[in-house]
Amino acid sequence: MSPPQQPSSTNPNSLKIRLTHRFLHNLNNLNKKRSNLDNTQIHQRYNRVKLAAYASMAHVVGSRRAWSRAILWKIRNRKVSTRHKRVDHKPTNHHHARSIKRRTTNHSNPKREYVDPNGNSGQEVKLRKLVPGVETMDACGLLDETADYIKCLATQVEVMRNLVDLFSTI
Repeated sequence: MSPPQQPSSTNPNSLKIRLTHRFLHNLNNLNKKRSNLDNTQIHQRYNRVKLAAYASMAHVVGSRRAWSRAILWKIRNRKVSTRHKRVDHKPTNHHHARSIKRRTTNHSNPKREYVDPNGNSGQEVKLRKLVPGVETMDACGLLDETADYIKCLATQVEVMRNLVDLFSTI
């Protein structure tokens, strides 16, 4: 018989513990700015909580992964760009844009796998769209980054579920 294994959550350096601490820290910063909320502010708050979750996940992993570097870079540049946001008041003709898109649609065989001009398969192209920071990575690195990203997302979901369970019993 094998000895019982210790759960990883008791290790203070585990991903779950670090992610929980960072996420709670970010949520605490959001709660300091709390006021009476209308519908627009609720939507903004939702986006801030989502951003806090991604920021805490990327911060815990650090700069050793391409996806975490991409998320942190995007968050940093988002803060700069929102301060210097340029507003264009050009009316857009959405109907015209849709009709152009319809005309340029490729009606190829749906059973054939798509291959982009760089030789990437359709599944590889889909992964590159889902995982941040892997646009120019080779296939092996792409799979490695994707596996780590999925592991961190699963940990983030578990942490958030535990937090919801904890706060719903209070």
